[in-house]
Order: sequence, then C-alpha cells, then structure tokens
Amino acid sequence: MTVLMLGTFSSVADFLIGLETDGLLSGFMTKYLSDGEPYLQTPHGSMICYWDGIAHYVMYILMLYALSWGRSYREVGLYWAGSIGHSMIVFIPGNVVGKFGLRTSFLLNIPYMFLPYWSMAKFLRERPTLCVQQKKTRCIWCRPLDLLLVFCLIAAFGVAFVRGFAALDAQDDLFKIYRVEYEPYLSDPVSYPKIQMLVYMFYYVPYYVLAIYGLVYQGNVWMPDWSLIHAGAAVQAQVSHIGASLHSGTDPQLRVPDDTIIRSSFWLINVVLLLIVPQLLALRCNVNKSFFVRPVNHDEKPVTKSAMLKKNE
Repeated sequence: MTVLMLGTFSSVADFLIGLETDGLLSGFMTKYLSDGEPYLQTPHGSMICYWDGIAHYVMYILMLYALSWGRSYREVGLYWAGSIGHSMIVFIPGNVVGKFGLRTSFLLNIPYMFLPYWSMAKFLRERPTLCVQQKKTRCIWCRPLDLLLVFCLIAAFGVAFVRGFAALDAQDDLFKIYRVEYEPYLSDPVSYPKIQMLVYMFYYVPYYVLAIYGLVYQGNVWMPDWSLIHAGAAVQAQVSHIGASLHSGTDPQLRVPDDTIIRSSFWLINVVLLLIVPQLLALRCNVNKSFFVRPVNHDEKPVTKSAMLKKNE
C-alpha cells in the first residue's frame, strides 16, 4: 500500500510538471525542470507527465480501493505494469541517445526501471491455474471477431516494420515517403519517436506473432495476462506519440501535415490500429477466457480453485 500511495504522490507531481511545461502553471517546478530534468519540457516529456498524472493516478486509486476491500487488483496491476514499464523503455534510452545525454537526474528514474517489471513478474506468477473439459472449438474462420483481430495484428506487424525502418532513415521510397509526408515527427532530434518505433519493431512484432498463434489455437493460458500488458503499453505509447506529434512545442515542420488524406491515415494507424485494437484484444481475452484455458480430457475432473486450495493444505 505504501508503494501505491507514493505512486499517487509522484503522479500528482508529474501532472503539475506537465501543466508547467505547457505554460498553464508557473513557479511550481521551474527550478527542477531547468536544472534537474530538462527533457521533461519536451512535447514527449509533457505527454508522459500528463499520462502519469491522470491515467496512472487512476490506476493507483483503483488498486488502493481493491486492496482496501480485500479484492484482487491483478488485472489492473498488469495493465499498469505494461503502461509504466513501456514508458521507461522509451523515455530512458531517449534521454541518453538524444540531445540531452546522460545526467545525474537519470538516477531518479531507476526505481521506475525495476518496480514495474518486478510487479509484472509477481502478477504473472500469481496466475490462477484453472482447467475446463475438452471441447471441440471452431476453427479461426468460424470465429469472426478473432479473425478480425488476427488481420489487425498482421496489419500492425507490417506497420511496425515500415515505421521502424522509416525512423532509421531508410532511403527506399516507401520509408522515405512515410517519414517525410506522413509522420515527420519521426525525425525529431530528441530521439523519443525513433526509440518508440524500434520498440514496436523489436518488442511488439514478436508479441503480434505470438498473439496470432494464441488466437488461432486453443489453450494458450498466457494470452489474457499478456494482452493486458500489451494493452497498457500500447495506450501509453500511442497517447505519448500522438500527443507529441500534434503538440504546439513540436517544430511545425515535424507535426502531422494538415492534409485530409494524410491526417486520416495518421488517425487510422495510430488510433484505430495501434491504440484501439490492443484494448479490444485485451477485452476479448479477459471477458471470455474459456478459449485460453488449458483443456483436459473428458475423463479428467476439472481443477477448480477450491480443489487447488485443499490440495495445498
């Protein structure tokens, strides 16, 4: 509980930082921002402060509420771990390789480098072991929602590579056109968008492949948990990236071009495909978990929570 309460305090501080970097407040964090963590004054820094101050604050409150009433907050914890863990994966390397370099204030972020992943491992170890009777499942072609999610993941797979190579300044026409005309923010010297695209290419793509497998074949018990982690990471990534791409502090030449077709494509990729689809995937996996539960033969008795507790006693 103490950790969660400290998290709420940190969220409030970050929200104030976000307001000050956008000129909505003054005098609260001026000295800290100028001498301590100047990279928080970037559009990306501003957006992650807002996200921490609003979204993570709500998650802390939900976990505190559940803890106070003796209820499980495992699902919220996995979502939070994915969100804040992903934030650090992009934020810290972006600070080091970008124009700000390595600073002493980097040490302030060390707890956030380890706590989310320790919590994630703890929640994953606490996954309840449940089994159901073996049932004949319909093939993927007879499950329209799962099939749609598979197609969306395949599309996200392709988009991740296009944006990754575009961020790496690949000179082929496809990557160059995308970088120059669709998302010029990828060329921002702060390096956060470049790191974000590399995270998509090297971390999200393997998850897409595994998630497709998990949707096609029955009994992948890890799917509900990892869909929550992925959903939390994806929403944090996209809110930060979209917000920074449109932020008034971003160089006008690096913002999303004011063209109807380009902006429509930008929203389709960044909101529908990369933000909404992960939330729908997590919803599908956690509302109806029976498809992902390990099947047993008909002559075996299903293992229930009560049976497991008796066995452990």
